[in-house]
Amino acid sequence: MTIRWLLVAALAIGALTTTAPAATADDLPALSPAPQSIRRLGADLRSVPTVLKETGTASTRAAAALSAWSLPSAATLKPGGYVLGIGSYQGEPLAVLVGRDSAGTFYGEQTLAQLTRSGAAPSVAVVDEPAFALRGGMESFYGQPWRQADLLNHLDFMGRHRLNAFQYTVSGDPHTAGSAWRQLYTGEPLDRMREAIQRAKANHVEFIYRVNPEANAGGPEDVICHAKPADKDALIARYQQLWDLGERIFSVGWDDVNGIFRCQLDHDTFGSDASPLAAAQAHVVNDVYNRFVRTHPGARLVTVPSEYWGNDESPYRTRFSALIPAEVDIFWTGPEVVSPQITTTDAARASAAFGGRKLLIFDNYPVNDFAPMSQHLGPLVGRDAGLPQYATAFMINEMQEAEPSLIALGTAAEYAWNPTAYQPQEAWSRMITELGGPAADSLRRYAEVHTGPAVLADPSAPLTPLVRAFMTTYRSGGDLTASAAALTGFLERLGAAPAELRDKLDNQSFKDDSGPWLDRTEKRARAGIAAVRALQAKAAGDLVGYRAQREVMYAALADGNTSFRYAVPGTLDDLLDLAGVSRGTDVVRHDDGTMSVYERSRAGAVQTARQQTAGSRWDAFVDLPPVAAAGKPEVVVRRDGGLTAFVRGTDNRIRTSRQTAPGAAWSGWELVLDATVGGDPTAIVGDDGLISLFVRGTDGLLQTLWQSGDGWRMASLGGKAMVGKPAVDVSLDGVLTAVVRGADNVPRTSWQSSVGGDWVQPWLDLPGSIGSDPDLVMSYTGSFSLFYRGTDNGVYTSWQPSRGAKFTPPVRLSGITAQGNPRATLDNLGGLTLTVRGSDNRAWTMWQKTPGGDWNHGWINDQQVAHSDVRVIDSLTGAGSTFTIDANGKLHTAWQPMFGALWTTWADLGGSLS
Repeated sequence: MTIRWLLVAALAIGALTTTAPAATADDLPALSPAPQSIRRLGADLRSVPTVLKETGTASTRAAAALSAWSLPSAATLKPGGYVLGIGSYQGEPLAVLVGRDSAGTFYGEQTLAQLTRSGAAPSVAVVDEPAFALRGGMESFYGQPWRQADLLNHLDFMGRHRLNAFQYTVSGDPHTAGSAWRQLYTGEPLDRMREAIQRAKANHVEFIYRVNPEANAGGPEDVICHAKPADKDALIARYQQLWDLGERIFSVGWDDVNGIFRCQLDHDTFGSDASPLAAAQAHVVNDVYNRFVRTHPGARLVTVPSEYWGNDESPYRTRFSALIPAEVDIFWTGPEVVSPQITTTDAARASAAFGGRKLLIFDNYPVNDFAPMSQHLGPLVGRDAGLPQYATAFMINEMQEAEPSLIALGTAAEYAWNPTAYQPQEAWSRMITELGGPAADSLRRYAEVHTGPAVLADPSAPLTPLVRAFMTTYRSGGDLTASAAALTGFLERLGAAPAELRDKLDNQSFKDDSGPWLDRTEKRARAGIAAVRALQAKAAGDLVGYRAQREVMYAALADGNTSFRYAVPGTLDDLLDLAGVSRGTDVVRHDDGTMSVYERSRAGAVQTARQQTAGSRWDAFVDLPPVAAAGKPEVVVRRDGGLTAFVRGTDNRIRTSRQTAPGAAWSGWELVLDATVGGDPTAIVGDDGLISLFVRGTDGLLQTLWQSGDGWRMASLGGKAMVGKPAVDVSLDGVLTAVVRGADNVPRTSWQSSVGGDWVQPWLDLPGSIGSDPDLVMSYTGSFSLFYRGTDNGVYTSWQPSRGAKFTPPVRLSGITAQGNPRATLDNLGGLTLTVRGSDNRAWTMWQKTPGGDWNHGWINDQQVAHSDVRVIDSLTGAGSTFTIDANGKLHTAWQPMFGALWTTWADLGGSLS
């Protein structure tokens, strides 16, 4: 059918008048998204001409004009395509717009509006069509549904940005994947769903409702019995209700399920198949297709398989794709669940794994349900332009925060329309301008340091070079004036952005959704400024000023820090760490983001291995200079960034080796003092940059060795006999605090009476019974928390309720039975994270969601690899990395792809370690 009318622009219709000779391709008007083809027809028009706008078959006059301008028929284009010509036809100014369908006309009108925004009209020919048939977003996260007003605004936004598909399956709605998936909507929820579907249709958006009948957000009792007629009838009844509301694309999801049948009928029906799960799921898909889709003309069915990520063939993929109809399209998230990159090769392999089908790309960016402490406000990146060869849809899964998701969604809209012309940074800038309005500059300053490490390697890229320049100058002992001014200036502008957004941004939902991050951005920017000032004072030898600014830094970090929200992730934490305390460790994160580990080999050598680049492969272990080591090495990072190592030799004397500069060769080992000790040393760098060692003496008492002039001095700290390795930290006042395990398994503590002063005697007995080396961590408030394995092999913590207060009685963390020594660290949110080797040789982690809050626990992964203590360290983005040695002496590492995410399986780093 042809729909035809004349549209007279609001501006006066003017005669065809040239403003300049025909322009070159270089000054073609910029359009968003970029069209597939645009070329000049002639000179610009001074005003907007009469517009002939049609859908379907062009009228005689429109067809003649298009032919004269060498434009093809819109009928040759994909759905959603259009042709647009603006120029002179038979001596008259004319614009002709013909859409392949109503959506094409709708999109062509948007292009025409962009071209005529100034009141003039360039003389151009545009041929345009989408690269992907379906383009859109998804409310498909684990969490609560968006506010209805935000959902409706989302659908309007999608229409304005040529997105034509929206999938709804949020877990907080129990009708999608929870206990109510068999139940029809009634009352207000039904009214909201009807309203959303109608709004979608008004914006040429297909509203896709997904049901997961295996109830990944419900309980075992909610899981479908695939072969049970009543369950299949319930699913079809759900789709019928949605059909009656106007939905036409229906989705059945099988993602994030355990694959365990809940009914004997499923075991009997599908248990003998090569892939029982695939057979059962395909059975349901086929039932919906045959009894519902085929009986409802215009209906379409899509599905999310259980193996929705990865590129390789598998029995499940082979069976699932072979059993379901070719007309049922399959979603795929890329090579990973959250894929930093999706290449054409990835898509080709995945398509082949699913029987040669074209895929629907379910892109898990910017979704943050797996790391809800982070906002992902950067552009879509890392997606090849060639993906449409193997996929008919490109849809992104969005954040729990609806309005902030629009930044990434707008950039994805440009990619999905024309991947070849997509420019991420330019698309992102356009979205910042559009969404920010009068607050665009403030929104840019805020968003550019929250771009999301799931896809972008550096989530705060504009800040990074400023931090690096300052740290490099500080490390080298240079003049900090210029680098400090540049860095503090940036942080001052960043710290001001939240207040400006609250005042100027005309989007209350964005401000409500982002409120906790805006608050934390202000505080962390203030902490960063204090860190710069602290390091300037320290560089100038003003330790009083340094400690005062360090207190300001920690106070800013602690201020209102209860939201479990991570603001300004990335290199800012390197700056904050540098202004804090350097403790001894066997795992180091360097200024360039790489990590290195230090171990004792089975042959008694001290060895190291280091990542080639941040987050990349590791080099093989190499020996430090020869030494006969009896204990575990410990290293500290000096002010210049170089490392100094300590180890107990087979003669029970402590030796040291050092790098002359960061990354330089190691010196030969030298005796610290010609004195024997009874254990491995703990090293710490004081506020003055001097190193102190703490170690069990041969008499069983704690000894300290400290740098003095060009040498070392040694003294006993008294107390009672101890065993193992002590825990030592520096308080905000600059005094040292130590905790030891007594020979009677009583934890004891002492501390300096003043900076560099005597140690308090007698040592204070702490409550509890300790069966391991202790670990001691200071919080942002300056209070300490103590961790250890008890004599019953439980994991315990005791803490100071406030700075300088008495330690609480010990509290057992979870029911884990542990081996070895727990290791703790303060994470980038100010919460505590603990790793420990379980009695089952699995690595376990425990963590607080908020500082001082309740503890959670779980496996790192299910592999029984750990045969040593499990060490943990944060990466540049705050994500954890853990290390342990297996039964064969090989070092293994597992890591979080980003802060708060699930851990990977163990990767073997090799070695022959003890």
